[in-house]
Amino acid sequence: MNSPDDVVEIKVPRESKAFQRLVKNLTIDLLWIWILKLLRSGPKYAYQLKQEIQEHFNFSPATVTNYTILYLLEKEGLVEKTEMTNSIERIDRKYYVITEYGEEVMSEAEQYLAATYKKLFSENISI
Repeated sequence: MNSPDDVVEIKVPRESKAFQRLVKNLTIDLLWIWILKLLRSGPKYAYQLKQEIQEHFNFSPATVTNYTILYLLEKEGLVEKTEMTNSIERIDRKYYVITEYGEEVMSEAEQYLAATYKKLFSENISI
């Protein structure tokens, strides 16, 4: 039988629904930014992007969501799909690369998010 001293209760703060929406909005709803960020370092295939999002950014989009966003990015001209061959000249996988237009959109997104962050969290803004 455990004595009261043996029981350790860990209290985890409950996240508000508002905070949960914020996290969803900045991760899954803006998945295109995370994908383009990774593609800036070079071509990647879809499943590799999913793995790297988990590894580098600590969230995991659904596989179908990842493919849907890649399709939409390609349709909009922000990424291009390319086929790379392996050592025996067979097509290996379909890789995605960021386009020049995708780079421009990422730069605009970076400026917008930096300005938004400054507006929200700067002590110098008077309301």
